[in-house]
Amino acid sequence: MSKVVQDLSAAEIQQITTDKKFSLKEKTFVITLFIFTVAALFYVNWTASDQLNLTIGLYGSVMIAYLLGKMILSFKYKTFDLDPPDLKVSVVIPSYNEEPEAVLGTIKSILKQDYPIHEIFVIDDGSKDISAYEASLKLKETLHANMTAIEGIDPARLPELIVHRLPQNKGKRHAQIWAFERATGDVFVTVDSDCTVFSNAVRELLKPFNDSEVAATTGHVNIRNRTDNLLTRLIDMRYDNAFRVERAAHSVTGNVLVCSGPLSAYKRNIIMSNLEHYGTQTFLGQQVQLGDDRCLTNYAIREGKTIYQSTARCITDAPTSLYTLLKQQSRWNKSFFRESLVALKIGFKKPNVFVWVMLEMFLWLAFGVSLMMAVYITSATMGWIMLIYYLAYVTISAYARNVFYAYKRPLTFLLAPVYGILFLILLCPLRFWALLTLRSTSWGTRG
Repeated sequence: MSKVVQDLSAAEIQQITTDKKFSLKEKTFVITLFIFTVAALFYVNWTASDQLNLTIGLYGSVMIAYLLGKMILSFKYKTFDLDPPDLKVSVVIPSYNEEPEAVLGTIKSILKQDYPIHEIFVIDDGSKDISAYEASLKLKETLHANMTAIEGIDPARLPELIVHRLPQNKGKRHAQIWAFERATGDVFVTVDSDCTVFSNAVRELLKPFNDSEVAATTGHVNIRNRTDNLLTRLIDMRYDNAFRVERAAHSVTGNVLVCSGPLSAYKRNIIMSNLEHYGTQTFLGQQVQLGDDRCLTNYAIREGKTIYQSTARCITDAPTSLYTLLKQQSRWNKSFFRESLVALKIGFKKPNVFVWVMLEMFLWLAFGVSLMMAVYITSATMGWIMLIYYLAYVTISAYARNVFYAYKRPLTFLLAPVYGILFLILLCPLRFWALLTLRSTSWGTRG
């Protein structure tokens, strides 16, 4: 069972997280490694164009340009360091068929925040297994009597804990909506029920709101069970890239495309002005259940900036089997397609958003199309050469996009191409499958 973050030593926390500051020596190493890998990509792209066909070279050129631009922006990323503004905070934790220990760990991590929390909503979405709901109720009933037994809680700043259970399973959105309708905060912080939030996370998450144009912020997520097996190690590296590179680059332009479910904050007016649409959104004639984080982010993008704050941290568990990973990725990909179409419309008024979404949506498609065209155009005798070039692309680009990970966990970094091959064989085809099954709806991978 997962350990809460406060039960971990400083050394164990450092083993889980990848958020330490780089020294000048480390920065030099990372930048040098990145330059080397990009040079290798240019060489592979040039030789592929010369020996095979221009289709591969065209895709390679776009991919390199995108990777280069994204990495350069991530190098420029900076956190917001001013003290947070004085804001009333409501925390919303939806839960469905979750383990009691996980939900209690999440609640306690919020209770231990060093920034005052006004209220915490824990909403069970009609779970078949009500043990987590009952455990949350028991915690609420005994909280004031036993708060001294929970290390790290400030009795003077104890928030109100509201625990509720929906009579039937209606989906994560409706669990959140129940809380949003009753919350009184200036800012709504959304937290997944299987996450442990670091004690300074809310304080850090609020710092960007010193900029009046910021509509939403999101934190940094690390994998708690990284050492379980090879897959969880690869997923941890993928998460590090998704936050430290992708969201960091998006944040530099003020346009993070996904404020992550595990830890994000939204201005009250952003959510309340879209609450009816959030509960009734339809796509292809079906009521939408998936992609709550992307949908809320789109509301925020429409009204202002969306920012990544790397110092606001939490930990969560990654899938430990390919089956669970594929279910999770199928769900995420469906919301990716639907909400990307919404973001494209917003992009007509916000050019940065349009560019990011176009690249995120169509670069993977260009990869598949260029591969099929190369197979069709290239003779059978050249098939093996073409395969070697594609594997070279996957290998070198995997190293290039994970250079931040190299100094922190070098042995895992050496395995970066394994995730690239996993994407090539399983995750890329899964995106096409998700596209073909967009009408199918469900909440998640559990229960």
